[in-house]
Amino acid sequence: MTKEPLRWEPEILSGMTTEAIVDKLKELVPAFDLNSFVAKTKKYLSCEDLSEEEYYPQAIFSDTDEDFIWMACEELWKRLIPDRPAVEYVAEQLDNIVEEIIKAGEKRRWKEVFRRNREALDLICRHTMEETPAGRRLHRDFYEKLRQTTFYDFDSLFDDLIRNLMGHEEYERVIDIAGTFGDALGDDSLLDYKAESLFALGKKDEAERLYQEIIGRNPDNPWCLLHAGDCYVTYGEKDFARARSYYLGALSIAEKHRKQPDGKDELRAVYQRLIDLAHDTGDYNGADRYQRLLSSIEAKKVGRNDPCPCGSGKKYKKCCGRDAGTALQPPPFDRRVMERDLLALKQTIEEKEFGSVEEMNRYIKETNKTGRIPQWTPKTPLEQAQSLIFEALDTAGKKRLELAEQALKISPDCADAYVLLAEEKAQSLEEAVSLYEAGVKAGEHALGKKVFEEDAGHFWGMVETRPYMRARAGLAQCLWLMGKREEAVSHYLEFLRLNQNDNQGIRYLLAASLLEMGKIDALQELLGQYDEPTAAWLYTEALVAYIKQGDSAEARKLLKEALDYNPHVVPYLLGEKKLHGELPERIGFGDKDEAVVYAAEFGPGWHQTGGAVDWLASVSGKARGTWQAGKKPAGIPEVFLRAFESEDRRRRPKGQAGNEPEG
Repeated sequence: MTKEPLRWEPEILSGMTTEAIVDKLKELVPAFDLNSFVAKTKKYLSCEDLSEEEYYPQAIFSDTDEDFIWMACEELWKRLIPDRPAVEYVAEQLDNIVEEIIKAGEKRRWKEVFRRNREALDLICRHTMEETPAGRRLHRDFYEKLRQTTFYDFDSLFDDLIRNLMGHEEYERVIDIAGTFGDALGDDSLLDYKAESLFALGKKDEAERLYQEIIGRNPDNPWCLLHAGDCYVTYGEKDFARARSYYLGALSIAEKHRKQPDGKDELRAVYQRLIDLAHDTGDYNGADRYQRLLSSIEAKKVGRNDPCPCGSGKKYKKCCGRDAGTALQPPPFDRRVMERDLLALKQTIEEKEFGSVEEMNRYIKETNKTGRIPQWTPKTPLEQAQSLIFEALDTAGKKRLELAEQALKISPDCADAYVLLAEEKAQSLEEAVSLYEAGVKAGEHALGKKVFEEDAGHFWGMVETRPYMRARAGLAQCLWLMGKREEAVSHYLEFLRLNQNDNQGIRYLLAASLLEMGKIDALQELLGQYDEPTAAWLYTEALVAYIKQGDSAEARKLLKEALDYNPHVVPYLLGEKKLHGELPERIGFGDKDEAVVYAAEFGPGWHQTGGAVDWLASVSGKARGTWQAGKKPAGIPEVFLRAFESEDRRRRPKGQAGNEPEG
């Protein structure tokens, strides 16, 4: 007699015959009948609902056999009614496609990512949209069940897929899908896509009517007005007057929101559009006025969870921060553009030939006070090429890459052009390395040996060196990802020699690398070079003390100082909280985001150090969980980076699964 498994798995049932599955089901549910099972499926969309309502109430089973019932129902439904699958089977197919997207993204195979995106959208539409005599309509019940059954943010995924169509200019399909879903769900963000697509196809009157409906339903939302205005300057013959009318309407709303949490972001988006529009129409006085108003807003770095400055109304990580190549609106602000103002100021200072340092400082102070930055005039081929890069950073889509390639034709010494191409065009780590290496060589040639000899130590203070530094940083990080650790570390060390202030934060990458490589003496020396109260330094100093001294009084003292500074680190290092999704782009001293970044970057070093995590648990008084190593690969859409850490999702219906782990 065959011994029954201790735990049933879907893979076991898939290898059983239909007759064997039915026989086992009849043991557990004596009243089970295969013909009535097929008839019952017509009443349900979900296999879980079917098994819970029809079979579990009358079942007799042990703990060992409990899961067999719902697994058997899933397997039989899959075999006997393939043309009308249960929602769980569709969700499983969608999960599998998402996993393939993750794998393709990790290998930077963007064509495959796009193909899989289309496959996912086709699957969703095939099972949630119905053809009726009145036209296409949403199968609302199946749609809602699918949203509940998938193991990631379905709404974000669907939005990503529609944006992908927009980016590839498949406007007819956007109108069909976004229109059908938007009307059925009352989702104006989807109808916004439809309205923009109508504009793109030249159907302005229809698009205008739809935008008026959207704006009417959202009278306190400036983004709707901004989107409508954008269409008048993006598609077909430009209508600057109409665009300006929409932008001013958005400004009046944004002004009312000035003191709200997102108020500054709204104002920033509106002012930037008005500035661009003023330049396009030759109203330079108006552009200056709006620029001063924009400058008066407290500048801040755009984080991944901030509203996207392009005006989409979405988070930056789900908009231009993920795929600038598909964004039709202006991209979010890139800090590299600020270097244009530094170059302009430097050029003006050189031309004015001030008589003293005091006179020069007064001029700089006055310039900063008024916000009237002089215009930079590129003179050399390299400066002209760099000017195109600044223009590219203010641009989205294909034009962005075209400008980078044009810059290289003007000057092959333009390191930032290679950086931009590596960031957005390379489809593999090898291609990125090749482009970054070309950028490093270009930067070295442009700067010349004299700069490396005379200005080493304060490179970042010279704006001309920054493209080279960016290229070399990109190269080092790619080399690390490729497993060429010694080469990466040699670059990091050279960075700190060239720029001792380390404006780029290379020391954190170097510290994590040395820890993971077990180079503790070198790590201790690095920690001693910078005196800073950060999680990266405090926790790592404690770990180094533990490695060298064991559970000593000094090691405990250092660890307790780290715990007092940022207690959020411990749950992530111990695995009590999971690391999933992309890492936060901005962190604060002592906050949870800093803890997440530290655990992701330094966690592997802690866990490969024998006894270190148990020591951390003992000193902190916290219990150990299950460590989930590694941060997610960069450059992959956030929605495809959901946690797939547990095989439980294949064992149990979603309704029986545990809560998602904190992260």
